Amino acid sequence: MSGRTGRRTETETEPTARRHVAHPTRPGGVLAVLAAVLVVAAVTGSGAADSAGAGPLAGVPLVGLGLSLLGVAGLVAAAAVRRRGHAVVGGLLLLAGAGGVVAAVAATATGAEALSERLVTGAGVAGVALVGAGVAPLRSNRAGGLVTVGAAVLTVSVVLAGLLTETGATPLLVAMVAAVVAWDAGERAVSLGEQVGVAARTWPVEVGRTAATAGYGVVVVAATLGVRGMGVTDVPLVGLLLLLCAAVALLVALSN
Repeated sequence: MSGRTGRRTETETEPTARRHVAHPTRPGGVLAVLAAVLVVAAVTGSGAADSAGAGPLAGVPLVGLGLSLLGVAGLVAAAAVRRRGHAVVGGLLLLAGAGGVVAAVAATATGAEALSERLVTGAGVAGVALVGAGVAPLRSNRAGGLVTVGAAVLTVSVVLAGLLTETGATPLLVAMVAAVVAWDAGERAVSLGEQVGVAARTWPVEVGRTAATAGYGVVVVAATLGVRGMGVTDVPLVGLLLLLCAAVALLVALSN
């Protein structure tokens, strides 16, 4: 009888020990959010100098980025608490996180003086929030969609910066590569989370593949700046940005 009880206990506890939690992995999520923040830093910190010698967008998105990251942290905490069965506390954290995201977008959309600045900073901070919500989802079936939408909004922010502000070519190209890196790292975090679970040791793969994507981007940026410097093409900067985004995304897709 004791032998059967022991075998039954071992059988019953084994699934609990090997429980598969299909949420995005943490290393990829962190890399995706950092890349998204780099997008905003690049498009808002390198504008043309005004009379005081600072860029027109300098300092504007700092409060928004801070609120956005706090909101994402609230969503991460809400997801973790809800997985442990604390629905009420998780709901409160969800409201706090969502409030932080909304406040971030509102702060950046109203803090800048010109409409163009509001559009660029608002889209950038919204992209950071969406990517963060995607890699810290309350519902795993929406994770990939949120990451993709967030990366698309970040791309729109870069294009708007190229069209409406005096941001230089190099920061814009770097921002576009960072948007692709955010998408790639976020999608990989979602995919690995579904395949092996959030508790698996995935950081070597994620760091390596994200570094490879960034490397592709550096090569393409260097080539783009070289071609633009030689003056052999009349393609406008925004066109080069979109071509760069497509080229890096294609390289990433082929490597995957």
